[in-house]
Amino acid sequence: MTTKTANAAKATQFDKFIKDTTDIGTQYSDACTKSNAILMKGFEDIMGTVMSLAQSSAEKQAAFMKEALSSKTINEFAEVQNKIAQANFDDIMSGATKISEISVKVLTDSAEPVNAHFTKTMQKATESVAA
Repeated sequence: MTTKTANAAKATQFDKFIKDTTDIGTQYSDACTKSNAILMKGFEDIMGTVMSLAQSSAEKQAAFMKEALSSKTINEFAEVQNKIAQANFDDIMSGATKISEISVKVLTDSAEPVNAHFTKTMQKATESVAA
Protein backbone atom coordinates (compact mmCIF):
# COMPACT_ATOMS: atom_id res chain seq x y z
CA MET A 1 0.00 0.00 0.00
CA THR A 2 1.44 3.34 -1.01
CA THR A 3 1.54 6.41 1.16
CA LYS A 4 -1.03 8.07 -1.06
CA THR A 5 -3.44 5.11 -0.70
CA ALA A 6 -2.87 4.98 3.06
CA ASN A 7 -3.57 8.70 3.39
CA ALA A 8 -6.72 8.34 1.28
CA ALA A 9 -7.92 5.47 3.53
CA LYS A 10 -7.22 7.56 6.65
CA ALA A 11 -9.10 10.51 5.14
CA THR A 12 -12.08 8.26 4.37
CA GLN A 13 -12.03 6.87 7.92
CA PHE A 14 -11.77 10.38 9.33
CA ASP A 15 -14.67 11.58 7.15
CA LYS A 16 -16.77 8.64 8.36
CA PHE A 17 -15.82 9.42 11.96
CA ILE A 18 -16.82 13.09 11.54
CA LYS A 19 -20.13 12.11 9.91
CA ASP A 20 -20.90 9.57 12.65
CA THR A 21 -20.03 12.09 15.36
CA THR A 22 -22.24 14.72 13.75
CA ASP A 23 -25.10 12.23 13.41
CA ILE A 24 -24.75 11.23 17.06
CA GLY A 25 -24.84 14.88 18.11
CA THR A 26 -27.93 15.56 16.02
CA GLN A 27 -29.69 12.45 17.30
CA TYR A 28 -28.79 13.37 20.90
CA SER A 29 -30.20 16.86 20.38
CA ASP A 30 -33.43 15.34 18.99
CA ALA A 31 -33.64 12.94 21.96
CA CYS A 32 -33.18 15.84 24.40
CA THR A 33 -35.89 17.83 22.63
CA LYS A 34 -38.29 14.88 22.90
CA SER A 35 -37.40 14.40 26.57
CA ASN A 36 -37.98 18.07 27.28
CA ALA A 37 -41.38 18.01 25.56
CA ILE A 38 -42.44 14.99 27.62
CA LEU A 39 -41.17 16.63 30.80
CA MET A 40 -43.02 19.89 30.13
CA LYS A 41 -46.26 18.03 29.39
CA GLY A 42 -45.75 16.08 32.62
CA PHE A 43 -45.29 19.30 34.61
CA GLU A 44 -48.55 20.57 33.11
CA ASP A 45 -50.26 17.36 34.25
CA ILE A 46 -48.80 17.69 37.74
CA MET A 47 -49.86 21.33 38.03
CA GLY A 48 -53.35 20.44 36.80
CA THR A 49 -53.57 17.74 39.44
CA VAL A 50 -52.34 20.09 42.17
CA MET A 51 -54.90 22.73 41.15
CA SER A 52 -57.68 20.14 41.06
CA LEU A 53 -56.72 18.87 44.53
CA ALA A 54 -56.61 22.44 45.89
CA GLN A 55 -60.05 23.23 44.45
CA SER A 56 -61.51 20.03 45.84
CA SER A 57 -59.97 20.75 49.24
CA ALA A 58 -61.39 24.28 49.31
CA GLU A 59 -64.86 22.98 48.50
CA LYS A 60 -64.63 20.34 51.23
CA GLN A 61 -63.40 22.89 53.77
CA ALA A 62 -66.35 25.15 53.00
CA ALA A 63 -68.75 22.26 53.55
CA PHE A 64 -66.98 21.29 56.77
CA MET A 65 -67.21 24.86 58.05
CA LYS A 66 -70.96 24.91 57.47
CA GLU A 67 -71.28 21.62 59.31
CA ALA A 68 -69.08 22.81 62.18
CA LEU A 69 -71.01 26.06 62.53
CA SER A 70 -74.32 24.18 62.65
CA SER A 71 -73.17 22.09 65.62
CA LYS A 72 -75.48 22.45 68.59
CA THR A 73 -73.20 21.00 71.27
CA ILE A 74 -69.52 20.86 72.06
CA ASN A 75 -69.56 17.11 71.43
CA GLU A 76 -71.05 17.59 67.94
CA PHE A 77 -68.43 20.23 67.23
CA ALA A 78 -65.63 17.90 68.41
CA GLU A 79 -66.99 15.10 66.20
CA VAL A 80 -67.03 17.43 63.20
CA GLN A 81 -63.46 18.52 64.01
CA ASN A 82 -62.34 14.88 64.14
CA LYS A 83 -64.09 14.19 60.84
CA ILE A 84 -62.40 17.22 59.29
CA ALA A 85 -58.97 16.17 60.56
CA GLN A 86 -59.40 12.61 59.27
CA ALA A 87 -60.69 13.77 55.89
CA ASN A 88 -57.83 16.27 55.54
CA PHE A 89 -55.26 13.59 56.39
CA ASP A 90 -56.81 11.17 53.89
CA ASP A 91 -56.87 13.87 51.20
CA ILE A 92 -53.23 14.79 51.83
CA MET A 93 -52.10 11.18 51.61
CA SER A 94 -54.19 10.51 48.51
CA GLY A 95 -52.97 13.69 46.81
CA ALA A 96 -49.34 13.00 47.67
CA THR A 97 -49.63 9.47 46.30
CA LYS A 98 -51.26 10.71 43.10
CA ILE A 99 -48.62 13.40 42.54
CA SER A 100 -45.83 10.95 43.33
CA GLU A 101 -47.17 8.42 40.81
CA ILE A 102 -47.48 11.08 38.10
CA SER A 103 -43.96 12.37 38.88
CA VAL A 104 -42.37 8.93 38.61
CA LYS A 105 -44.15 8.29 35.30
CA VAL A 106 -43.13 11.68 33.91
CA LEU A 107 -39.49 11.24 34.88
CA THR A 108 -39.37 7.70 33.51
CA ASP A 109 -41.06 8.66 30.26
CA SER A 110 -38.97 11.79 29.77
CA ALA A 111 -35.71 9.90 30.27
CA GLU A 112 -36.62 7.24 27.69
CA PRO A 113 -35.58 9.10 24.50
CA VAL A 114 -32.13 9.93 25.91
CA ASN A 115 -31.69 6.40 27.31
CA ALA A 116 -32.67 4.89 23.95
CA HIS A 117 -30.20 7.15 22.16
CA PHE A 118 -27.42 6.29 24.63
CA THR A 119 -28.10 2.55 24.23
CA LYS A 120 -28.11 2.83 20.43
CA THR A 121 -24.86 4.83 20.47
CA MET A 122 -23.14 2.35 22.79
CA GLN A 123 -24.23 -0.59 20.59
CA LYS A 124 -22.91 1.18 17.53
CA ALA A 125 -19.60 1.93 19.28
CA THR A 126 -19.28 -1.67 20.44
CA GLU A 127 -19.93 -2.95 16.91
CA SER A 128 -17.40 -0.46 15.57
CA VAL A 129 -14.72 -1.64 17.98
CA ALA A 130 -15.49 -5.29 17.24
CA ALA A 131 -15.17 -4.76 13.49
